[in-house]
Amino acid sequence: MGLGWAEKLPSGNWRGVYRDSAGKQRSAGTFPHKAKALRAAGAREEEVRRSMRRDPEAYKRPWGEWCEEWWSTRTVEESTLRNDAARRRNHLEPRWAEVALGAITRQDVKAWAAQLRRDGLGPESVKRCVHLLSASLVAAVDAELISANPAARLKLPGGPPAPERYLTREEYAAVRAQLATTDDQLVADLLVNTGLRWSELAGLHWSRVDLVRGVVRVVETYDETAKVMKAYPKGRRTREVPLTADLRERLGELERRQGLCGVEHASGRCAGALVITTEEGRPLRNSNWSYRVWVPAVEHAVVEVEGEEPAAVGHVRIHDLRHTYASWLLQRGIPLAEVGRLLGHVSSQTTQRYAHLAETPVDAVLSALAAPRLPHAEPATT
Repeated sequence: MGLGWAEKLPSGNWRGVYRDSAGKQRSAGTFPHKAKALRAAGAREEEVRRSMRRDPEAYKRPWGEWCEEWWSTRTVEESTLRNDAARRRNHLEPRWAEVALGAITRQDVKAWAAQLRRDGLGPESVKRCVHLLSASLVAAVDAELISANPAARLKLPGGPPAPERYLTREEYAAVRAQLATTDDQLVADLLVNTGLRWSELAGLHWSRVDLVRGVVRVVETYDETAKVMKAYPKGRRTREVPLTADLRERLGELERRQGLCGVEHASGRCAGALVITTEEGRPLRNSNWSYRVWVPAVEHAVVEVEGEEPAAVGHVRIHDLRHTYASWLLQRGIPLAEVGRLLGHVSSQTTQRYAHLAETPVDAVLSALAAPRLPHAEPATT
């Protein structure tokens, strides 16, 4: 194995090049000066040499063998581990189990991703599969089995965004009218007027409800698959969400259960009883409530407008109440950043999906474009 070298690019910059433990050419980065490119290439080559002195045959290990070792060291949520196990079994192992770590190329990964799409896998599912493979290869780099991750930062084609569903106030009123009990109406009203995810509502403890200030603090979430309470919402950021006057009054009229919630907590101590439960005091399950209550209500909901034919509301998921909450806030002039905070978004890019819902300030726009009145010109005379 020789020392690293530098290649001049059409842009005039220099790229440092070296060979990894499998003898493949790798880039050490692009630099404005040849000397810097050479130093970077030499440094990466030395790293490869050190790893090869430790175990020169490490890169020949099959991916499947390495994955088995790496899997037991992962520190992810149980639900994530379950989903990843299915991806590993169905999509990663059939392609990579017998392939040597050092033989996996960037082009191989791209071709595999393209094949997954041709096999009918959705673009987001393909990205998750590639991300899982990439995570295993990052760990292999850290373990000095290979010198670079060939799946790093791959740009994969996306699909069309899933259509968002936003209810008008008339549509929501029509669905709400089909909910048979006041308890079911309270569940729907809480979702559409707070933007809580279902897991956040199901995990809401009474100690997180401050009726004096009129806010709920979103801390715990209920994982109904694992049947455990997690100590933080999605994104691991707690937040406060204001309650409407109507919700404050109705929550104040509820009888507060005593004691603990009765659910195993993944970490930390139980904060007390839950706000929304079944008659037996158990957390309310999305799957059960959706099938038993929400879907029938939506199917029978009809919007009646004077002078027009009644119109069915159409397909609406429970999660669409969260989208509806965002749309109502934006249409009333709440800034996009504040909507993102109330929804608990970690990235502002997530909130951007709602940007088009903000009402265009027509009056302000026309006022800004209005030209000063010019004096009326008299017609020219000859």
